[in-house]
Amino acid sequence: MKIFETEVDASERLGPFYIPVWENSDKSVANAIRIFREKWHSYSEESKSHNIINLIKQVIDPVVSEYLSSLPNQYLSFCPISREKCNYSDLIKLRGFRYTADQIHFYLRDFVGKSSHTEQDILFISTQDMLKSLFMICEGKKPNRSKLAPDISFKSDKKTRLCALCGNPTEFSQFMHTWTKHGYIERENNERDNAEDNDEKEGKKKRPDLSTNYCLPHRPKLHDGSWNSLYKQAKRSSEQFEQEVLRLRRQIAHPDRHNAKSGDRLIDKYFYYYMLNSSLDPTNVSELRNLARKMVDSRLTDNKKRMLVLRKQNKSNKNIGILLGEITGKPLSNQAVSKAIKSIREEFLLSGSKI
Repeated sequence: MKIFETEVDASERLGPFYIPVWENSDKSVANAIRIFREKWHSYSEESKSHNIINLIKQVIDPVVSEYLSSLPNQYLSFCPISREKCNYSDLIKLRGFRYTADQIHFYLRDFVGKSSHTEQDILFISTQDMLKSLFMICEGKKPNRSKLAPDISFKSDKKTRLCALCGNPTEFSQFMHTWTKHGYIERENNERDNAEDNDEKEGKKKRPDLSTNYCLPHRPKLHDGSWNSLYKQAKRSSEQFEQEVLRLRRQIAHPDRHNAKSGDRLIDKYFYYYMLNSSLDPTNVSELRNLARKMVDSRLTDNKKRMLVLRKQNKSNKNIGILLGEITGKPLSNQAVSKAIKSIREEFLLSGSKI
């Protein structure tokens, strides 16, 4: 791990294994999560030697217990575990990751409603929300290899969970989810003997053609061997897509302020207004990625975002064109601004702005 590594750097380095650390959270708990995310790629609930609940017990529990011991008693009534009797690993082992994350959410919602938003309150909220995010991400973590049948093994680590170009599961992940959910392994074992006989006669091996990096709509080649036009289109805009994902994740982490950090005041304001009343939170990774893909595919450019913010500020089309010219060096006519705004999909308009 790099010294003085920023969260943006960590996200780029760890890729799909990145687990976010919130600002204004307890430093010891945040550091424990940084240690956890360096180790967890080979862990899962199914593994005995690399069990992810045991890793939480070793790395996360002691630090959380110490943090809770430092809090006044009134905070503990808004926490689903106690500092003496129960750790998060115990709750996860008993009820699961989803239940644990939901409990943190319910307790935190009650706390926020009664909070005076003091510095200590904000620290508690951010720390608990960071732990909720951790457990949501850990849910369903698969081992490095899963057996589809006694003679077939698939690599199924976390990097294959979401499509590289949107928020949908990869083709392989979707298959693994369906297979696990419906118990296809049992059926596979029962039918294996007959299938093996047929394959041996035909000189074939069973190798499902499933993409581990892309969902079915975005796989580079279709199953008939032809190139996929949707893949080519999404690949061309992949840099813009990742940029929008990062802006959305930053903004939703702190929806009460301009936090997209785009480097442009008007663009930051767009994300602030757009996400202000959103029901999404930082743990909704797939939803945020799909939203970013919609923004890119619908050609919601940065200039159009600026237009919507200026329109919300009751600027005329003429003034918008002039102001954009000062930013980009290319003034726009009244007609050009009007046409651009009318081309924006309704779902991306800002409340209070008139078309």
